[in-house]
Parts: sequence; structure tokens; C-alpha cells
Amino acid sequence: MQIFFAPMEGITSVSLRSLHAKIFGGCDKYFTPFISTNDSVKLNGREKEDVDPDNSKGYTLVPQIISNDPDQSLLYIKLLKERYSYDEININMGCPSGTVTAKNKGSGLIRNTDLLDEYLDGLFEGAEKLAGDGFDLPDITVKTRIGYYSEDEYKNILDVFLRYPVKQFIIHPRTRNEFYGGSVHMDVFSAMYDELKKKGALVCYNGDIKTVSDLEDIVKRFPDLDAVMTGRGILTDPSLGRRFRGGRGVTREEYLEYMESLLDIYSGRIGNDKFVLAKMKDLWNFSVNAFCGNEKGYKEMCKAVSVESYRICMRQYIRNSDLRV
Repeated sequence: MQIFFAPMEGITSVSLRSLHAKIFGGCDKYFTPFISTNDSVKLNGREKEDVDPDNSKGYTLVPQIISNDPDQSLLYIKLLKERYSYDEININMGCPSGTVTAKNKGSGLIRNTDLLDEYLDGLFEGAEKLAGDGFDLPDITVKTRIGYYSEDEYKNILDVFLRYPVKQFIIHPRTRNEFYGGSVHMDVFSAMYDELKKKGALVCYNGDIKTVSDLEDIVKRFPDLDAVMTGRGILTDPSLGRRFRGGRGVTREEYLEYMESLLDIYSGRIGNDKFVLAKMKDLWNFSVNAFCGNEKGYKEMCKAVSVESYRICMRQYIRNSDLRV
């Protein structure tokens, strides 16, 4: 079974992905934060940096796009294949952000199954034409939720999915309206899993994978599962994938090396202490769950106003806290 590192906008940067792969490994694929398609068919600076193969040496990267326009999607898929030689493109149908869903993108696309069907029909009709013209089409995969308002919507969504040759489905078994709260609907995931596997599609589980035990439990329940995707789990315990494969857990010094290296990179690239610390604090919102017993030290780190004072506080916090992963 493969392990995927989920994309998280503003957090899973090129720098973080590369450092994680170098220091910890254990992940079979890393996914970029989504690229929103538009008529210009151009990548902005961050997107170009994200997909440049020179920035992902040593690990497998999958670009993710978000769209409601099949023609735009095909042009971006073609661009990413021709210019950057990607063999897989993931389409985000799961993002719950209100600004995204209001445009019928992300999980907004699964809110209306007629729109979903129209999108996939146009996408794969165009893909078939490209293939007929000799274009070496990359695999198209989909990241999705099970519904917008209710988990009962999965049946109609699944009926649409089963009509098209999507290579792999990454399923987060929550609705859009549930965001990341409450329990996952494992009964719905199981039903979708069974039908998609019968169709011959690859299936990846995504949602609430935080520990090795969580990974082991999902594999035990679905022994033919092709992959598991986690983001928050790896941000808390960067050794999660390595541990699942029988390797050692993260040490304090390793955690410190990881965080100090990121701090150095962001300092060199961003320059402004305020913005550097904002980026580090966003990451620490997840990483703090790896430690306990030193709330005062964490508060001191959060109060730091310069990179160097932050570095000192971070060293003290990591070395003086109990590691619980």
C-alpha cells in the first residue's frame, strides 16, 4: 500500500516537501496545492516553482488542478505533461472552502451531479481526442468528498464516477458541510470502495489518519486498498510513513533539524521576519500536537517577534517538551 502526503495550501511548500523527503521519507507521492485553471493557461510564480521537476528531485510529485471547465482542464493537463513531463494529474473535487465552492469548484463541483457529469464527459471526450492524435495522456485521478450537504448524496456521485475512466479516486468520507469535523462515514467509504474496485479503479483513503495505528486499522479493514493519504498526520509526526514501514520514530534532534532547516530556508527566501514567523506558526499549529508538557515554552515561542528569538524559543521548546509521537 502506498502513502500519499496531502497538499495543504500555504504549508506544504516546495521547501517543506523536499526537506521531508530528504530527512524522513516514507511517502510514495507528494501532491502540490491546487492550481486553479483559467483562460490564460498560465502558471503563476508559485505554481511554476511547485511543478518544476528540478525542485522535486528525490521524490514523486503529482500536480493538482481545480476547475469546473473541462476545456481549461485539458489545456492545463497538456501543459503539465508537455512542459514538465508529469504522468499523473489530480483533479480536486474535495476542497470545502466557501470561496472555492461558490465558483462550483472543489466540492462545489459534486454539489450538482449534472454539472459533474458534464465536466467529466467533456474532460474524457477531449482526452480521447488528444490520445487519438497521438498525445501521451497522463493518468487522471480525482480527490473527492462523498457529498455536499449529506452523505446520502454519494450514490448519485458514485453513479457519475463509474461512467468514466478515472485512474484513481482519493476519497475523504465527509461531506463538504462537515469540513473536517465529526466522524468520517466509513460505511459510505466502504460502499464506494467496493464499487470502484469492481470497476478496476484504484482507491485511496483520506481522512483522520494521525498515527501508525490508524494506518494499520485502515489496512486491516481494507486489505486491497491501494493508498492512504494524510496531511495533518504527517505534519504532526513527520516520521509517520517511515514508522509504518518499520522504520524508527522521529527524535527531538531530528524534529529540531527539520524545523531549523525550514526556518533557515524561509528566512533566506522571504526575508521579512514577520512573514517568516507567520509561515512557521501556521506549520506549528499542527506540529505542536507532537509534544506535551511544556505549554509555557510553546507560548514563549509564539510570542517571539524576530527569527533569532524564535529560533532560541523553538530549540528550548523542542528539547524541553515530552515527545508523544
